[in-house]
Amino acid sequence: MVAIPILGAPYVRIQNSSVYQDQGPHQSATTTALLVLATFFVCLRFWARYLKSFGYALDDLMLIAALFMTFVTGGLNYAMIANGLGKHMQLVPQDTLTEFFKLLLGFECVYVTAVMLVKLSVLQMYLRIFPSRNFKYSSWAIGAVVVAWWIAIVLVCIFQCTPIPKAWNPSLPGHCIDLKASFVGNAIPNIVTDVAILALPVGQVWHLQVNLTQKLSLLFMFLLGSFVLFASIYRFTTIMHWQVEDTTWTLAEACTWCVVESACGVISACLPTLRPVMTKISSQWGSLNSSRKNGGTRTTGMGKSGLRSGLGFGTESRAAGGGDGSATHKTGSSAKNGGSAIRSGPRSHGFSKMDSEDGHSLDELPLQKNARPPAGIQVQSDFSVQNEPAYSGERRYR
Repeated sequence: MVAIPILGAPYVRIQNSSVYQDQGPHQSATTTALLVLATFFVCLRFWARYLKSFGYALDDLMLIAALFMTFVTGGLNYAMIANGLGKHMQLVPQDTLTEFFKLLLGFECVYVTAVMLVKLSVLQMYLRIFPSRNFKYSSWAIGAVVVAWWIAIVLVCIFQCTPIPKAWNPSLPGHCIDLKASFVGNAIPNIVTDVAILALPVGQVWHLQVNLTQKLSLLFMFLLGSFVLFASIYRFTTIMHWQVEDTTWTLAEACTWCVVESACGVISACLPTLRPVMTKISSQWGSLNSSRKNGGTRTTGMGKSGLRSGLGFGTESRAAGGGDGSATHKTGSSAKNGGSAIRSGPRSHGFSKMDSEDGHSLDELPLQKNARPPAGIQVQSDFSVQNEPAYSGERRYR
């Protein structure tokens, strides 16, 4: 054990073997991985909107701003690592420590801004999906709490010391607030609002006029973002390890988990919108497997015959009630060439409005409680149409 003075503190005893440890490379790698993942999922979100030819909404713009602020947060984390974050404080020169504390002040403000934008983006997406008046009031109330939390934290970060420069120059006369208490005060409202946002759509989905399986699938989709809550909770636990006498070492994991939390928030906001992408990938994978099984003689999905699949829509056979009894058949694809087989699965006709007749997906449609099925007889069918040339000039249907 050696006794090492730190910034005028009495003495801090640290094991000789641990003095020269550096968490920097590990923190940099984690930051890079999460920034790449967040960018990847945002690209998937906009690909999904391109597939359905949807325009961009306010929640998309908010998410782009959140991703930008997440990158700024990551950039500041890289800069802090270059200025001593992840090393024991007694190994960092005084001039470098001054730069580190300046970066830390900006890091706190940028991090809470990124988290605030993610939360508002999710709330805005909810407002597009659920048109209920009470739901809108609840969303607006949570959004107001989030904005108030953001303003309070930014003000606390800026004015944590009097005078303000004492935050990065401890030798100046003056005083600072209890930073550990301020970090705890930051984390608790953050976690509470995460829980409120995750729970917000549960009641709306549970009262939809759909079967239990559809309810559970919708709830699962909305609750996919719950892992950002676990990131927030874990970041809170890392803050409790912080010691002011060795800030650069004990705060390293917490700073990196700030980047992890904001990046996970961006990813969570994208997950409910990715159904068109997943449907396209699964349909193409199924088409590939089908082509292999049939030796390439029959084409399904998107193939050389110009077949084009939609958002996983199957074939619908509907007879309009009260009309002349004529039947209308719709398929999710059309064939241009003879000799090709069209296969389409059953479509769950949109009682929950997961799909609409014009091809919109869940994230683009309002979901209302007590939704009623459309008028008329709804017939779900699963059949294939095989068009083969015949000597008699007739078409055979199976």
